[in-house]
Amino acid sequence: MTPHPTCKEDPKKKRLCPSCLYWDPRPEEGSGPGMGYCTERDIITSVRCECDLFEQATKTKVEARDRALYGEINEESEE
Repeated sequence: MTPHPTCKEDPKKKRLCPSCLYWDPRPEEGSGPGMGYCTERDIITSVRCECDLFEQATKTKVEARDRALYGEINEESEE
């Protein structure tokens, strides 16, 4: 895996993408390991160490994003 240019100078820098709200780790067919889809940039990219669009994915933010995408899920139990 070739590192993204933002990671080349300091290989110990924190990789941002895996903990970003906009990261989709399911790479498109044939893109290889360490690649994923950035929903904010609308591109397939390697993991970055610097990004002006980075937003830490918290449980609350992920749930809010999922509600916006998929709507509310009715979790009533059937009796």
